[in-house]
Amino acid sequence: MDSTPAVAAYDARPEGSASLRLLGAFEVSARGETVGARWSDLPHSARRLVAFLGLHGTATRDFAAGSLWPDSTEARAQADLRTTLWRAGRACPGLIVAGGPSMRLHPRVRVDVDELQALSRRLHMGQPGQAEADGSWPPPCGVLLPGWYDEWVVVVRERVRQLQLHTLEALAEQQLGRGAYGRALDLALSAVEYEPLRESSQRLVVRIHLAEGNLAEAVRAVQTFQKLLWREIRVRPTPEFLRLVDLVVPR
Repeated sequence: MDSTPAVAAYDARPEGSASLRLLGAFEVSARGETVGARWSDLPHSARRLVAFLGLHGTATRDFAAGSLWPDSTEARAQADLRTTLWRAGRACPGLIVAGGPSMRLHPRVRVDVDELQALSRRLHMGQPGQAEADGSWPPPCGVLLPGWYDEWVVVVRERVRQLQLHTLEALAEQQLGRGAYGRALDLALSAVEYEPLRESSQRLVVRIHLAEGNLAEAVRAVQTFQKLLWREIRVRPTPEFLRLVDLVVPR
C-alpha cells in the first residue's frame, strides 16, 4: 500500500476546511488558517482510517474495525481502532468526529469521490452547475487509491471506475449538444484513455469527429478501435458502431 501522504495541515475550526483526494492518489490539501498539525505525522493506520471514512461517510466502530483489521479478533480490532483514533486525533485534532458507536470525517472535509457522485446526480437530473455546463470544471478522475489492495478498497474501486466513465461520457454528450466540440472530444478521449476497450466512449469520439465534419478522423478512430479490440480480446465492434461511418463512407 502507498504510504506516502501529502504534507498539509488541517484546521477543524469553522473557518478552516480541507479536501481529501482518493482518486489517483491519497492526498489532502488544507484551506484556512492552520493550527500546525501535519499530515506527515499521521501514522499508516490513521491514513487508512481517513480513507475508509472518506469512502463510507459515517461508519460504526464495529464496521470500521472489522473492515480495517479483518484478520484480527474483534477485541484486537477494536483496540487497534481506539489506538488509531487517538493517534489521528493527536496528529490532526478534529479531523475525525467520533461520538458513541459511530464516526465520520469532519463535515468541512471535502472528498473527491463525494463530489464525483454529486456531479453524476446533477447530470442525471439535468441540473449541472454553471462550471460543469460550460466545461470549465474537470470532473474528479483517476483510479481509486492506486496501490491499495485492501478488500474494502477493491470492492468499491470498480463501482467508482464505472461512475467516472459514465460521468465523463455524460459531460461529453452535454458539450457535444452545445456544439463545444473541443471540450466534448477532450472529455470523450479522457474516458477512452481510462478504458480503451469501452465501445460507448469510442462511439462518442467518432460522433464528435463526424459532428465537426472530420470524416477522416472518424474513420481513423473506427479503424483503430477495430484493431485494438481484435488484438486485445479477439472480438469485433458492434454493427451499431460500424454503421457510424457507414452513413458517410461508401463500402
